[in-house]
Amino acid sequence: MPTRFSQLSHHLYVHHGHVNTGILRDGNRALLIDPSGTTLHTTLVALEITSVEQILFTHHHRDNTAGFPTLDNVRVGVPSKAAAWFSEVETFWNDSKYRWHLYNYRPHNLMLADSIRVDDTHTEGAEMQWGPASLKVLETPGHTDESLTYLINVDGERFAFSGDLIYDEGQLWELYSLQKGQQTSDYHGFLGARDELRESLEKVRDASPTALIPTHGVVMRDPDKAIDVLLHRLADCYDKYVAISALRHYFPQLFTEFEGNAGHMPIREGKPPPEFLRHFGTTWLIISETGEAFVMDCGSPHVIKQIQRLQADDEISEVTQFWVTHYHDDHVDAIPEFQATFPCETITDSVVARVIINPTGFRLPCISPAVTRVDRITHDGDSWQWNEFTMTAYHFPGQTYYHAGLLVEGHGAKMFFGGDSFTMSGIDDYCSGNRNLLGKDVGYEKCLRLIQQLKPTHIFNCHVNPAFDFTDAEIECMLDTLAEREKCYTALFPWDHANYGMDEHWVRCYPYEQEITPGETAQLRLEITNHSSEPRTATAQPILPPAWDVEIDPAHTTIPPKADGDIDFSIPIPRSCEALGRIVIPIDFTYNARPLGQFREAIFVLT
Repeated sequence: MPTRFSQLSHHLYVHHGHVNTGILRDGNRALLIDPSGTTLHTTLVALEITSVEQILFTHHHRDNTAGFPTLDNVRVGVPSKAAAWFSEVETFWNDSKYRWHLYNYRPHNLMLADSIRVDDTHTEGAEMQWGPASLKVLETPGHTDESLTYLINVDGERFAFSGDLIYDEGQLWELYSLQKGQQTSDYHGFLGARDELRESLEKVRDASPTALIPTHGVVMRDPDKAIDVLLHRLADCYDKYVAISALRHYFPQLFTEFEGNAGHMPIREGKPPPEFLRHFGTTWLIISETGEAFVMDCGSPHVIKQIQRLQADDEISEVTQFWVTHYHDDHVDAIPEFQATFPCETITDSVVARVIINPTGFRLPCISPAVTRVDRITHDGDSWQWNEFTMTAYHFPGQTYYHAGLLVEGHGAKMFFGGDSFTMSGIDDYCSGNRNLLGKDVGYEKCLRLIQQLKPTHIFNCHVNPAFDFTDAEIECMLDTLAEREKCYTALFPWDHANYGMDEHWVRCYPYEQEITPGETAQLRLEITNHSSEPRTATAQPILPPAWDVEIDPAHTTIPPKADGDIDFSIPIPRSCEALGRIVIPIDFTYNARPLGQFREAIFVLT
């Protein structure tokens, strides 16, 4: 068996499992930092450690806390501001505000499956002595709001266990944990925690550590250089984001410091929409010469009242078709009421339909529990006639991967309804949870190539009154910027493609949540997107509650390049199961021989 640990000084070691665990040793007893995973036991045996006396956690994520037993005689210390996410995490899983209408992201990712006992809470400046070492606590938010760094002075050196502030020189483990609102909700806060991250890294740098030891990553013996390169790359990556961001239209005050930067696309003027269109909330409505109406999206009962007013005023006769652009709550919340009021045909793209038909199957930003009936599912290029208009449907993975586009041709206009995917200032990719993929034929590259091909006279956003379009030069500017992003973001992560660090849902459970009765067998599929240019292997195992006395063997699959793969599990629920309600089922995951720990989860609701 290869060595799983390295020695930093006489008394200090690091176990290298799916995360790095600090081991401060004093004879046969130890203090551990971020212990997680079953392989740690092998290192403790090799070091002849028989007693773990204390455990410290840098932050509350499941991948650095799960899989290592916290014994009754071991003191557990955690960040004070995150104590509830350790000792009362059931309040997260059982609160609907953390399940539906997700506009705030902190906390949101890798929450513990079950609470653990907390003995000590730590805040800025706290000091403690253990064995041959003195320890000091730094509050270093960024990766999470409550993250800590532990400075260990031992054997004449100072070591910083810095959580997931940094992975390696110039690199982060992932980017989606930095989603945080500044003057808006977290939903609009792409890289919004970057200022906190920078300040935390500077605080760690000022402590003059000999080495940085991240939870994910490699031991850095030149902290100054590692931090400098990361801060430079982050600034470059964020500039490439702002350059073509649609958010500049909505919140220009957020980007005043970037005005005049080279390579930033100018903001276009709008144009009036054709007179046969109406706009209410996030709904666009087309009125035919026959008086019939074609409606797109319904996020509020207010829209239903507006349509009824049009009928009362004889502006329209009836609604005959209904199109859904994407699954976000402000576009679908009132669809059940709309469908009851206007019994017309509901149409949408196959990728969108999968979410809105069964929203409990997904955990995504802005998701609504409203269930939509879909009468016709479309695929790329499907076309039909609605009165004098020709409709052509597309999968349009812009603002979110689960998104559709509709080309409407008639009255001398080529109108493209792109949901929330564009504004006059560029692309709406300000939420990493929306799966804004980078690369050829995916994400916005795919969308812009389609716009380039279709050459619409008008583009419509569901939140914007004026229509707009883009010049050929502006489309090329956006495409060039996306290509530059793909390179600079790939350099930011320890993966062979940027999408692994940016796509929170490259591994996902389907259904995410399901109701099941004890004695039945649950069917669960783990879906994996291979963002690499070569085949990749994946291994997964559901971690079931110990009381069930059921173990599911690991399962494997090989996924072709740039494709999706899946692993299916049949999970028997014991008849004797007494704990009803919401049960979190973590999935232990290994990708291309890289163990990632309890990387994703599903929810079983036992009834």
